[in-house]
Amino acid sequence: MAVEQRAIREAPTGARGLLRNIGPGVIVSGSVVGSGELLVTTRMGAEVGFIFLWGVILACLVKYAIQLELGRQCILRNSSTIDILDQVPGQRFRGVSWIAWLCVAGYFSVTVAVIGILGSVAGLMVTIFPFVSEHIWAVAVFLVMSVLLWRGLYDDLEMMVTVLVSTFSLVVIGSVLALQGTSYAIDGEQIASGFRFAMPSEGAFVALALMGSVGATAVELFMYPYWIVEKGYPDFVGPKEDSDEWRARYRGWMRVLMTDAGVCTGIALAITCAYYLLGASVLNQLQVLPEGMKVVEQVSLIFTETIGGWAYYIFMFGGFCTLFSTLLVFAASSGRIGADFLQKIQVGALAGEEGYRRWVRILQIGFPFLWLLFILADPRTLDFVLKGANANNLLLIPMAYAVLHLAMRVPKEERMSLWTELALLFTIWAIINFTAINVFQLVGY
Repeated sequence: MAVEQRAIREAPTGARGLLRNIGPGVIVSGSVVGSGELLVTTRMGAEVGFIFLWGVILACLVKYAIQLELGRQCILRNSSTIDILDQVPGQRFRGVSWIAWLCVAGYFSVTVAVIGILGSVAGLMVTIFPFVSEHIWAVAVFLVMSVLLWRGLYDDLEMMVTVLVSTFSLVVIGSVLALQGTSYAIDGEQIASGFRFAMPSEGAFVALALMGSVGATAVELFMYPYWIVEKGYPDFVGPKEDSDEWRARYRGWMRVLMTDAGVCTGIALAITCAYYLLGASVLNQLQVLPEGMKVVEQVSLIFTETIGGWAYYIFMFGGFCTLFSTLLVFAASSGRIGADFLQKIQVGALAGEEGYRRWVRILQIGFPFLWLLFILADPRTLDFVLKGANANNLLLIPMAYAVLHLAMRVPKEERMSLWTELALLFTIWAIINFTAINVFQLVGY
């Protein structure tokens, strides 16, 4: 993957210095806090109530160790995700490892969820401006995305996503606080019921989708190293050397990375829990299960029932920020991943940095154009989102395997701490077991 080279830089110190140098996690948060939180999480709360709160929290936290280790591999190798996966031994096709092929195929299978998100944004806009059809709004959203992404610059995207993430974070957390002054107020007994570790059989399909769609999901984990490289962390550390200076820089920028990934996880946890509590308290009592092109309007009940009818447009604005940021980040990431993979399998037109950048611009608009064609033909938005989220969950397993395999091959002085290693093992165990339990429930065993 061709990228701009930056000068070696000493790592910042102190909380302020660390926070001023984060960025990749903020971009990933723009995708993390999207359809999973607004659509899948509220649907799960509406369907089963509070009993799955423990699963929501687990789904957000459990992937932190994978995100951290992918970031470590990226810094050590100055590599993209495909470069990292390509280190796994085994069968190779066109010179690329089997697991890289598998994960790239898995990544793009998840785009079915993004088709649903595009449809949800169009449905949101038509509820506010009903004199324009959903199809026209879908085209308009695509055109706005294309204009914003055409330059393809990291700094542009980081600034846009920061504004969007900040906006919808304030909106949803404010709604939870306002909830406590209404008839839907949440009490301690309801919260306690969410920590009995019950697995709701009637919501197995949505539960499996939830694990795949909240927190740093498989596709966000796949994206993460690309944004680390564009931010410049590997260049700041510099090529690997057997020197105390290099090791100090490596440890320093790993602290920045840990902060960056931690901020991403913290944002996802806070927003996801807020949406789940709103769905469990409001939609469950009203017996409303969001679905169809009007899914966002249905979910808006979590605001209008807690704050009042006047909050409808505030919710719609927050919902737009949530979903549009996911579209932006997914489109930008898909362009980079697609161009990188084509470069790896030696498609001639992508040789060199100029060819790579040109195809990033083409693909980050070309993929959304395909999403647009799908949603114009089939408006089943939430169904698309749930299917994509389930594919996302399954992608976690090969991603986790590759990360564990590579983590165990890192030299001792560069290896993760014992606690991180234990967390990574627990993550893989939790993902496999959670997936197996829900698949068995889903098929009726």
